[in-house]
Amino acid sequence: MIKKFFVALLATSAFFTSCKSDDDSKELSVEQRNSLDDQAIEEYLEQHYFNPTNGKLIKFDTITGNEDDQYPKLKDLAIKDPAGYYYAMRPGVTADSATIVSNDASEILLSYDAKFFQATDDTDYKYKYGSVMDFANSINSGDGSAVKDPSFYFAKLTDALIENGVKREHIELPYFADALKKFKSTGTNGRDLYNFQGVIILPSRLAFGRNRVYTGSNLSDRYYRDYSFIFNFELHKVTPRQ
Repeated sequence: MIKKFFVALLATSAFFTSCKSDDDSKELSVEQRNSLDDQAIEEYLEQHYFNPTNGKLIKFDTITGNEDDQYPKLKDLAIKDPAGYYYAMRPGVTADSATIVSNDASEILLSYDAKFFQATDDTDYKYKYGSVMDFANSINSGDGSAVKDPSFYFAKLTDALIENGVKREHIELPYFADALKKFKSTGTNGRDLYNFQGVIILPSRLAFGRNRVYTGSNLSDRYYRDYSFIFNFELHKVTPRQ
């Protein structure tokens, strides 16, 4: 999984290079970034809901002929944790199996659709969450495949990576694991089509923020700089890490 992660990161390098060259001259202060991130997330929560069939996130009024006003907004379901992340549980999903202790103590089997965005106050964008893109690490994003210990949850470092100064913090998103503690697993085997049970949203300050990220070839503080993350998922199983 980590090998695929690095390949995907490299494949997006041109995109990030071009975007960041435009953004460098107008980078917001930390306080401004934090406020804008929260505004963008609140807007996203206002405009999206859980598909009642499979739990995927859908923007209101985007499916022709679909009367979706009957479904609750994510904003009506979401909780903002004191730490700063947001999470929402989809109503009606049976999930009464194990909960993680930590990413060090618990292995997980997870189906997920992961996306990221950089909040913006640029009037060229209709919404403050700007353009929402697929997370490069989301190799099995939304296709129903279950993944054991995706690297943003638990990164397995090789000797070569360690020798080059790469640490787990350069790959993992610790606050994802913190937020995942709010959810119980469904006890399913992951072989059937996903039935997403919830969403976790990390503002950039709880994601990579302005810290260094391993790009697949080097450490950089430009990758995912100021990007917030959205995880729509089903936690199938939790087992003790051996």
